Amino acid sequence: MDIFNQMFIRSKISPLQRNYDIGYEVEYHTNLITNKGFEIISNIQNEEFKLILYRHFYDNTPKDKEKTIMLGIRVITMKGILYPDPVLKAFFNDDFTEISLADIDIEEYLSNHGFGSILLTTLIEIAKNRKINSICGWISNVDIDHIERLVHFYKKHNFEVILDSNNKDSLKVGNLRWQRE
Repeated sequence: MDIFNQMFIRSKISPLQRNYDIGYEVEYHTNLITNKGFEIISNIQNEEFKLILYRHFYDNTPKDKEKTIMLGIRVITMKGILYPDPVLKAFFNDDFTEISLADIDIEEYLSNHGFGSILLTTLIEIAKNRKINSICGWISNVDIDHIERLVHFYKKHNFEVILDSNNKDSLKVGNLRWQRE
């Protein structure tokens, strides 16, 4: 592969600090994440991965006043740490009555492992815990090549999905809405 192509590849595997010691790696990355001001939400383990689910908070903002919701997952395997972390970005509206989902960013090589579901389920739990009744968002034209997969994903998480086939040339091609039951 030439150097130009390598510059634009975002996916990578970073080696473990200690070969084959995943327990150490989870502890090391937990400390690394918390030292950056992030909050560990949970550690999740399955057959392939150890996951550290975290939320970013800004130092000077009280947690109950934080408008930005940044969730991430550190993915640890026996082969190494998979980068970049899958992340979800969302925002509370001004009066904290609704959440706007901005993006779920997962590299293609990390898709179809359930990371998006973990992130979206966590966002829904944040909404429920804050007594927020709805999460809204939209599907962008940049996602048009996997629109069916997105529609299935959001419907699986009880979102209403309304596609606008007339907006093919627009940035926005669909709306998303989750309503608290």
